[in-house]
Amino acid sequence: MSMSFSEFKKLILADPWSQAPEVLEARKSSPEYEQAALAARAFERRIDAAVKVAAPDGLIDSIKTIAQPSNRSRNWMPWALAASILVAVGTVGIIWKQSHQWDSVEDYLADHYAHDGHSFLAEAGGTVPGAEVSRMMASLNATAGEKLTGMVEFIKYCPTPDGRGAHMVVSTADGPMTIIFMPNTQVVDGEMIEFGQEHAYVVNLTHGSAAIIGRKEQPVESLQALVRSAIVPLQTGA
Repeated sequence: MSMSFSEFKKLILADPWSQAPEVLEARKSSPEYEQAALAARAFERRIDAAVKVAAPDGLIDSIKTIAQPSNRSRNWMPWALAASILVAVGTVGIIWKQSHQWDSVEDYLADHYAHDGHSFLAEAGGTVPGAEVSRMMASLNATAGEKLTGMVEFIKYCPTPDGRGAHMVVSTADGPMTIIFMPNTQVVDGEMIEFGQEHAYVVNLTHGSAAIIGRKEQPVESLQALVRSAIVPLQTGA
């Protein structure tokens, strides 16, 4: 049975350079599929180019310096100035992707979710093929477990404080939630972190850690047992 176009788009959005047999076969089946694959690659290149704009020497340190509000009173002028500098150089992504100098996991989660959390939620829908979820997790030396895999509506590689990880949107009885898998990062197990209108429950795993993110009214901690049991190191060999 041939792959549907919506299913194909989910796969190439997660990994525009996928060489999975089913993806290559779909690309050959119709010009529409091939054009969508090329468009996904072009979009990924534009995003990558945008966040690699070279910042003037010392810009990030300067922004951090001028954007330090007083503990006793907030002066919003430095923040406006910092924002105007970022606009002038052409991308907010300079701090996000080029520096990777997060002071804590809390800063990383707030920054990462503000950058693309809501847009990835909007992209989610239906179910990502289990084989694709397994393939991507295997590339991070992990499995996702059958139950968790069946809940994934969106998955994409993402940067973490200590290397590449995976950003997933999963369907739950309480609405879609986000799971960010950080293969090489340790967290304060069971800590609840709040940022914006969201909160995250973080768990240490046998293989790295994960953050379960949702709106503040969503019981994100309800997924912790599933995440702990599902995301485990990939067994390679008998």
